Amino acid sequence: MDNKIILISSAVIAILALFAAGSGLLLKDTYKNDTISGAAQEQGNDLVTIIFCIPLLLISAAYAANGSLRGRLVWTGAVFFFLYTYASQSFLTAYNHMFLIYVATFSLSLYTFAYSTLTLDTTQIKENFTNAPVKATAALMFLVGTALLFMWIGGIILPSLLSGERPPALETYTTLVIQALDLGVIAPIAMITGYLLLKREAWGYTLASLVLIKGITLGTGVISMGIFEIKDGVDVAIPMLTTFMLMTLGTFAITILFYSKMKNPTSLHTTVATPTETN
Repeated sequence: MDNKIILISSAVIAILALFAAGSGLLLKDTYKNDTISGAAQEQGNDLVTIIFCIPLLLISAAYAANGSLRGRLVWTGAVFFFLYTYASQSFLTAYNHMFLIYVATFSLSLYTFAYSTLTLDTTQIKENFTNAPVKATAALMFLVGTALLFMWIGGIILPSLLSGERPPALETYTTLVIQALDLGVIAPIAMITGYLLLKREAWGYTLASLVLIKGITLGTGVISMGIFEIKDGVDVAIPMLTTFMLMTLGTFAITILFYSKMKNPTSLHTTVATPTETN
């Protein structure tokens, strides 16, 4: 992947996200059409975006552009956060003056993430992570995927289907966007990653390195959302918030251990996979 693309795309994503998140935190009318709970969650995520995720994106981009494999993986995982966050902002947040910024950030993050992932050398990544805690990381992946399935299907969707009533979490919105993203993207990729890791497949190590970073950023965002909801007087499901806190702490610990086992984190070469290549 061209180093200029890494730096330019990161700078643009950071600027767009800074405008979007800054508007959410500083301008009262940004989330005026959202529910109290929805606005609190969005502001909680905005705060994490500014103080944690934008710096992580820019710092890792600098390392990635300088040839660091570890930097490239962390950077790609950080881009995954912006892809997820601004997909949800584009589809869930009540229409406001930042709509085009949400869509632009989502689109740029989507194609940047795809380009970066497809140009990673999965064989090189596997060779660097041969000493990584595979079983513990795979267990975490299965735990995260299973927890999301139980929380969203068992806690929200199934009771609603059985009772025939709207789920309380829907509030005034038209559908469950976050649950759709988690059930359609996050839970499956966590499960697939866990399976590929146990099979010692190259893509397992590659996806794990990205999903772990996404897990830290997502979990931190959820914790911040919960704090903002409590601050605004929203009734928060403490067991669910506690579950996310524990998963985030576990993800952080596994991430540190996983990345610390890299054999040569400063060496990076990339390739574009073709249908005939095998890992």
